Amino acid sequence: MAVDYNPQLGYRRTLFPDQCDFLVRPVGWEEDENGLRFLAETQRGRQAVVHVSFLTETIFRFQMFPDAKNQREGNPVFSPECREKAEFRETEDWYEYGTSQVTLRFRKAFWEMSVYSGDRLLTKEQVFDTNVDNRWKYLPVGYDMDEQGDCRSVRETMYLFSDEAFWGYGEKFTGLNKRGQLLHCWQKDALSTNTEDSYKAHPFFISSRGYGILLNTFTRCSFDMGFTSQVSYQMAAEDGCLDYIFLAGREKDYKGILSDYLKLTGQVPMIPKWAFGFWMSKCSYQSRQEIEEVVTRCQKEDIPIDVIHIDGWQKMEDAGTWEWDLEKFPDPEGMIRWLEERHVHLSLWIYPYLVEQSPMFRELEQKGYFVKNTKGETALFYAMADAPCRSACFDFTNPHFLAWYRERVLHVLRMGVSVIKTDFSEAVPEDAVYYDGTSGVEGHNKLTYLYAQTIYGLMEECRKETGRRPVLWGRSGYAGSHRIPAAWAGDSSSALNNHAAILRGGLSLAISGVAFWGFDMGGFYNTGMDGNECPPSEEEYLRSVELGFWMPLSRAHGKTPREPWNFSKKVLDIVRKFDKMRHRMVPYLYSMAGESHVDGVPVLRPLLMEYPKDPTARSQELSYMLGSSLLVAPPFDRDSYEVYLPAGKWRNLSTDEIIEGGKYLEVSPDLEELPVFQRENTILPLLREEDSRYVPEGLFCEMEVQLFYEQDMETVFYDSGADGQLKKYEFRAVQGPEKSLYVDTDMNISTLRLISDRVFDRVYLNGVLQ
Repeated sequence: MAVDYNPQLGYRRTLFPDQCDFLVRPVGWEEDENGLRFLAETQRGRQAVVHVSFLTETIFRFQMFPDAKNQREGNPVFSPECREKAEFRETEDWYEYGTSQVTLRFRKAFWEMSVYSGDRLLTKEQVFDTNVDNRWKYLPVGYDMDEQGDCRSVRETMYLFSDEAFWGYGEKFTGLNKRGQLLHCWQKDALSTNTEDSYKAHPFFISSRGYGILLNTFTRCSFDMGFTSQVSYQMAAEDGCLDYIFLAGREKDYKGILSDYLKLTGQVPMIPKWAFGFWMSKCSYQSRQEIEEVVTRCQKEDIPIDVIHIDGWQKMEDAGTWEWDLEKFPDPEGMIRWLEERHVHLSLWIYPYLVEQSPMFRELEQKGYFVKNTKGETALFYAMADAPCRSACFDFTNPHFLAWYRERVLHVLRMGVSVIKTDFSEAVPEDAVYYDGTSGVEGHNKLTYLYAQTIYGLMEECRKETGRRPVLWGRSGYAGSHRIPAAWAGDSSSALNNHAAILRGGLSLAISGVAFWGFDMGGFYNTGMDGNECPPSEEEYLRSVELGFWMPLSRAHGKTPREPWNFSKKVLDIVRKFDKMRHRMVPYLYSMAGESHVDGVPVLRPLLMEYPKDPTARSQELSYMLGSSLLVAPPFDRDSYEVYLPAGKWRNLSTDEIIEGGKYLEVSPDLEELPVFQRENTILPLLREEDSRYVPEGLFCEMEVQLFYEQDMETVFYDSGADGQLKKYEFRAVQGPEKSLYVDTDMNISTLRLISDRVFDRVYLNGVLQ
């Protein structure tokens, strides 16, 4: 049949200029000890190299070098070694390379890679996204060049399956399923928590088809997940080499994929027990007297707190240099001892900048401690939108600066400071040049990671002297930041509907591997009718605080006071109730932290992680799992709404009502309620009420364990003593004869509370009748 709609020319045409190029066909291959290397012809008649290597039986690394003669590695986040031997096979139509579990198939006739797990196609490259004129409207795997012919960006384009969903990408406050979205990994001072802009974008995601991908670059990158085309998705980076790590998992095993990612990139460290208590803060306490007044008032009002935070502990012109303002905070070591006597830990704010007006600025500039611009001068910028003067950023790639910085940080840490809040780091301009030679685009995201990593590393060093386990309260970060706990959501609004956006950000970050996260309870800011800052309403404050108490970490903070007595007696009473429940919950939360450390599963989880085969659970983004036992369903701005409870039985934590799941439940919580449900066949280990005034340092003793039993079950509990070594305890519940239940465990339990639809005449704990 003749075709005359458009000329038939026998070669691929595109809608793009000559600077865009892509792979057309493999023209040669060779295998060595590091993997398989292809020589590929491009659409513009050039030659590129593709190298694939298996890191494990299910994980491989894909690298494309646009210039076959200059195979320069890009700007990778991780540089793992090839550790798995793969086999090469050739058929009439394909080159195949793989392990016993994963096979890569490369077409001979044209360039196309497909990924198989066993016999199941996980995904493949998209090479035919064309329009009616047979022109490529979405380019396949390839690269773009500048006017000098040098590579300026690289891309990978993948086939988009009709029902494929995507999760992760770091702390993105948009819809949990990122299909149909255009996402950027370029850290920003987002100034809010309800847009695509974010402080902690991560170039990692998980697909519903059972795989994960880390785009292995620090440079600016983007993910077009069906935003431009409904048949393709694309990853692109402003790098000289396309580099990504592909993790093939079992179908719908999202926990397994995330666990494999963390095994490859680094284990989640544990954080101190007291970090799971309540943190009090505002922007900012202005004196030692104010700090002591707030702590004393908390004790008087029976509001247990475990951390108090100071933003303004340095003079404005010295901020960033780790020098106390001794006029406002005389004898800081004495203040820290006073806090410790009351079981309160101190957190301090820092940022990586120094204002131009600082008395130390010229000296440090002459030593070359600041990031420079392309002219070789100190790169100056405004750190905030309304900043009155310019700042420079410390260069965390400069070893001379790091030596100077180390002594100043350690001096403060040795005083007994327990937490460092690493704020800012996203504002360095694009024309920056770092000490190690990286450009502004190459170093922008990396700086946010190095800044936090440097301080966390020094806290780890100080731990050898003090015994204190390190913990940060970090605003920014990048892939790998799961190894530098913990994180918070940044500058969030008090608005009720904004709380839902915060949750989406936290869930997305959790799927990206970050286990410990919280947000500013009460909201960091609230805008009044006159356009000025104003306190949140009681409803805004309470709904935010209630949600925050059911998060991995709980810290109140804002531009106006966030202590509950600043509102009303009703608010104070409600906060006290939630705060005490939070403190009772610490054994459960710490055990879930142990699970994060051992298995790589975050404390905060979307329902899809616990119920991966339930299509309804997959779509839930306004409720979540806190650990493996609890489903939390906040109201946000809703008076009445439906909560989806997956199949099985659920216990209403407030009423003990047992509810059959697999359906939606209508709820209408009043202002002092937040619906929480315990999953069947789980335990909830709690501190006794009399032991919950503060978080104990040693092993949890004489706990109350609430067992929701429906059938024989086994689980584990994690705890650690003063030595910090994580211990694993077994818990087993089995029905015996004549309506008896036998519970065996090596946990330290004083009270076993049984919740069940079934009737038991006798319950035995370790052989003793209860």
